[in-house]
Amino acid sequence: MKKSFAGCLAATALIVAGCSTPDGAPPQPLGDDRVGGKTWQAIGVYTSPETNGAISENTLSVPRVVFGETSMLGSTGCEQFSAEVTYFNDASDSANPEPTELRKADAVRIDSIVFDTEGETGSMECTGEMLWTHNNLSRLYAQGNEFDITVDKNNQLILTLQDGRVDSPAIRYIGL
Repeated sequence: MKKSFAGCLAATALIVAGCSTPDGAPPQPLGDDRVGGKTWQAIGVYTSPETNGAISENTLSVPRVVFGETSMLGSTGCEQFSAEVTYFNDASDSANPEPTELRKADAVRIDSIVFDTEGETGSMECTGEMLWTHNNLSRLYAQGNEFDITVDKNNQLILTLQDGRVDSPAIRYIGL
């Protein structure tokens, strides 16, 4: 009985070892499962190493974004926007990248963007932290800007501006 139990235990260990990832990290879902089909709430806008960038939980109108196959819709907290986007991945030629589908993407380019100048806050004034966030997001969400897409193990999406700097501006989101 002990030999058969030990044999089963050894066989199970081999099967489990064969299924695990080399570094022991859990397998990650593909891009579309990570990024598309959900609402992302901005929790930080990092424009320079000297600024905190965190968005307060008490903000009246929180910035958010939803990614579609060719679009990006959302809000800066003060204004709604809609954008046409193109996705890329590292496997393509970096000098002349080929567009890819959302599920395979690790970069996104804003091809065009339109802001709703009426805003979503109605009669509420966009001031203080909301205005700071809006101003920074509207500078980052600009036509032609390209971002690296990263999703960390805490279900946080990070868009990092591809501008060649060491401390590039970035936007951090949490999946809702």
